[in-house]
Amino acid sequence: MAAEANTVRGTFQTDPISALGLQSPVSIASSATVGQALAAVQKEGQGYVLVLDNGKPVGIMSEREVVMRIVARDVKYDANVMEYVSPVTRTLTNRNTIAEAIALMQESIDNIPVVDDTGRAVACVRQLDIIRFLAEAFPEQVLNLPPRPHQAMPRPEGG
Repeated sequence: MAAEANTVRGTFQTDPISALGLQSPVSIASSATVGQALAAVQKEGQGYVLVLDNGKPVGIMSEREVVMRIVARDVKYDANVMEYVSPVTRTLTNRNTIAEAIALMQESIDNIPVVDDTGRAVACVRQLDIIRFLAEAFPEQVLNLPPRPHQAMPRPEGG
């Protein structure tokens, strides 16, 4: 089991983000409205929309921003989206490792824009992308995990 854990850890530390096979990001312009952002989140079903200024990520609206800043509030759907997004504070490139993405996610950054050498958004790494990669790279280990790994049975099954 320890050898398998080291294999998984090693894969994340050496494989670049490009190994995740990410799609182009869901994006809108910084001049877009809240309604356009919500429509993009709903239409694409990716859980986020990147807000771009000349192709560079300046903000992100995820399901978290929708729940915390828009739902059940007096938000005008024609207001500028920049009033309700979280600023993009960190980006990665396709050359960064998956482990670096996971480290940022541990700082409560759920969706991390991936940019090219000019700073233009080319993708967005989500927790789901990493889970999917893990399941595809190590199907036997993932599929054989017990539903609650630390569960202790009070007595043997059938006893």
